[in-house]
Amino acid sequence: MATIRKRGNTYQIRVSCGTDMYGKKIIESMTWKPDKNMTSRQIEKELNKIAVHFEENVKNGSIKRDSKIKLHELCDIYLGMQKKNLSPNTYNAYSHTIESYIKPALGHLKLADITPLHMQKFINALSEQKTLRHTTIAPSTVKSYYIVVQSIFKFACRMGFLEQNPAASTNLDFPKSSPAHTDILEEKGVKNLLECLENEPLMWKVLIHLALCTGCRRGELAALQWEDIDWNKKQVKISKSMYHVNGEKGIKLPKTNDSNRTITIPDYMLQMLKYYKNRQTEQKLIQGQDWNGNNMLFTSRKGTYISPDTISCWFRFFLKKYDIPHIKFHALRHTSASILLASGTNIKTVSSRLGHSNLTTTNRYVHALLDADVVAADTLEQKLNFIEVGQKWDKNA
Repeated sequence: MATIRKRGNTYQIRVSCGTDMYGKKIIESMTWKPDKNMTSRQIEKELNKIAVHFEENVKNGSIKRDSKIKLHELCDIYLGMQKKNLSPNTYNAYSHTIESYIKPALGHLKLADITPLHMQKFINALSEQKTLRHTTIAPSTVKSYYIVVQSIFKFACRMGFLEQNPAASTNLDFPKSSPAHTDILEEKGVKNLLECLENEPLMWKVLIHLALCTGCRRGELAALQWEDIDWNKKQVKISKSMYHVNGEKGIKLPKTNDSNRTITIPDYMLQMLKYYKNRQTEQKLIQGQDWNGNNMLFTSRKGTYISPDTISCWFRFFLKKYDIPHIKFHALRHTSASILLASGTNIKTVSSRLGHSNLTTTNRYVHALLDADVVAADTLEQKLNFIEVGQKWDKNA
C-alpha cells in the first residue's frame, strides 16, 4: 500500500516494489504539490486519488523510472528521439538552448531530484544573465528557452522517467515583458517602398509584391515552385518552406497543418508572374546546362535555391540604399494583414490567408489597427482644432 508523508508544502508518495538482487528494498516515489487555492478536504481527496493511481502504475509496470538518470543524459536521449519530429531550424535552436543554458544550469541534477524550485531558480538566473551586448536576456527569450525545458520534461513523463512534471509553469513566475511591437507600413510607406522597388531587379520586385499580396513568410516564398501557381484559378499554393541551417539548405513541411493553404492573388500579380516567368525562361536558355532545374520561382543566377536569410539580407540592403527606415522582412506579412483588415476583410479570412492556427494570433493586427486609430483621432483633433471648438461649445451649452 502507498505511504504518504507531508514535506513542507508538498507530499511524497512512496510505493514498495519488493527487493533487488541484494535484498535491498526497491521504493518508487513521486512528489505532488497541491494548488494553493485547494482546501484541506480537496487536498486529501485528490492526494488519495493520486496515490492509488500511482500505486497501480507501479504495480502494473507502467512506471519504469531510473532514479539515477541525470538531466544531461535525458537531454541527449530527447534530442536523439526528437530529431525526426522537429524541423531543422527548431532542432538547431533546441540543441543550442540545451547545450548553452539547460545543461550548464541543471544537467548535473538527477531527474528524480528536480523540483519546481529548481525551475524557478533557472528562470531567475536566465533573467539576470548578460548577453554579449551586456544587456539582460529579453523576457520573451527567457520564455522561449523555458519552452524547451517544458518539452524535455513532458517527454520524460511520456517515457515513464517521471510521474510529475516539475516544469509545469502554473505556479512559476516569469519576467514581465512589454507588449510586443508589430511593425506595419502605413499607406505612404508602402507607396514609397514600391516606387523604390521599380529600380530593382525583376525577381526582387516580384518577390516583394508577392509578399505583400499573400502575407507569406520568407521561407514559404523561397520554397515556391512554378507548379504552385494555378494560372486559371489565380491562386498560389503554400505547402512547404525553405530552411538554411549550418550551411545546409532544403525544403521542409510547413509549421502546422494550417500553414498548408491556397491564396488567391490579384490580376496584376498574376500578370507580373507571367512576365517574370518568361524572363526567367530566357535566363535558363542563356545559362544552358549550368542552370539548376529545380523549377523554383526565386533563384540564384544559375537557378539554385535562395535561402530565407538571403531574402532578409537583400531587403536590409534595399532599405538602406533608399534611406527607408529599417523594418524586418516579416513586417511585409504584418502589413499585408493590416491592409486587408483595414479594408473590411473579415478576420477569419485574413487568418486563413496567413496560415494561422487560431484567430488569437491574427488578433494582434487588430490591436495594431486600434492603436493606429487612436493616433488618427489625435491627428484629427490637432488638424481640425476640435479642442478650441469644443471649448466654445461648452461655453454656449
